[in-house]
Amino acid sequence: MTHTTNWTGLSAATLLAVSGMTFATGAQAQDWLDNLEPMTLKLADFSGNQDANFGKAMVAWEDSITEFTDGKITFENYWSSSLLGALDTLSGVGDGVADIGLIIPSYMPQELPVGSWLFGMGAALSGSTVHDVAAGGATALETVLTFEPLTEEYARHNVKVLQATATPAYNLLCNTPISSPEEAEGKRARAIGAVWSQSAEALGMTPVSIAWGEAYEGLQRGVFDCMVINPNQYADGLVLKDVAPEFVPVTMAQLQASTWVMNLDVWNDFPKELQDFITQANVKAAYDIWAGYMDIEAKAGELIAAGEEIHTNDVSTLEPIVKEQRAAYVAGLADTAPDAVENPQAFVDDYQARIDYWTEALVAEGYDVAERTPEAILEAFAGLSEVGLSGFYEKFNAEVTPQLMK
Repeated sequence: MTHTTNWTGLSAATLLAVSGMTFATGAQAQDWLDNLEPMTLKLADFSGNQDANFGKAMVAWEDSITEFTDGKITFENYWSSSLLGALDTLSGVGDGVADIGLIIPSYMPQELPVGSWLFGMGAALSGSTVHDVAAGGATALETVLTFEPLTEEYARHNVKVLQATATPAYNLLCNTPISSPEEAEGKRARAIGAVWSQSAEALGMTPVSIAWGEAYEGLQRGVFDCMVINPNQYADGLVLKDVAPEFVPVTMAQLQASTWVMNLDVWNDFPKELQDFITQANVKAAYDIWAGYMDIEAKAGELIAAGEEIHTNDVSTLEPIVKEQRAAYVAGLADTAPDAVENPQAFVDDYQARIDYWTEALVAEGYDVAERTPEAILEAFAGLSEVGLSGFYEKFNAEVTPQLMK
């Protein structure tokens, strides 16, 4: 693998240069900036703090906007559900309690039926971290920004989509060994969303709904046995290595399209010059999150490979069961589409084609899709620290970002 430049922390001016975009200068540029009212925007993130992957990316996003506006726009950050929780962020941002927030659509299937349905495409993944995060993330990003049934759904809640990203594949992080269907039978697994619940059920497990903030204690006390989540939670976020030391790397769907939104009234009041800059900053923030996933998955991989705190279970009899279930889930998605999606099969086909397109772009850069054997999983983890996605980011920026600013 080749390591390329890390673009995290680019200044506003450099961000514009990298994206190939320019803005009016001199008197024309000064007009919109002179007329911009100073404001402080509130950001609510239930998932972690400024040191977590999302937090780091959004603080850099904020800094670029503050710089671009000569300090007229500043931010107040409310981390770890201190202002809004996972279930009330959509209404809270729409009502102006916060100006910016993180949405997980599968938590709100009634309010966001299209967004929740889209999460099913997370089952169309390879299990290869680089490709799921970058190719899956790129596909999710361009979709949430351009798919009208989805953007209109958010607009009805008075929010504007900023960006979305996809996680690595979810696995099982358990407090008890599981290496066969017999050992999985009857075990309770936290799985939020049908795309994961059905995988758990295929293994004979019982899905349970446990609040994110209660998950650590729930595993510790044996309220449930496994968490369906990506393995970076061993080293980041909940840091589950002490309460779920049994790593069961069966390939479950990725979290598709974790979505950052802004109050639509706030967005509509911004001048076009500022909207265009924020659009570019949104794509940059998504890239920062992609790169951040490489870092934290690599840290989790170190723990897993060491085999001291984490024990890796053999999933050779579990993987085929879930692989078949995921394929069946994607094949049936069109039949479960909300009415707002006019041609769901075409959407599913196009989405998979875009995943393939972005996957091929990564392969062309030398990143082959990793197999799901125990040896290949550990080898892939070991290589994540060497992954560089700046070239992939530049390709996305050149092909997609200009269309978002028309």
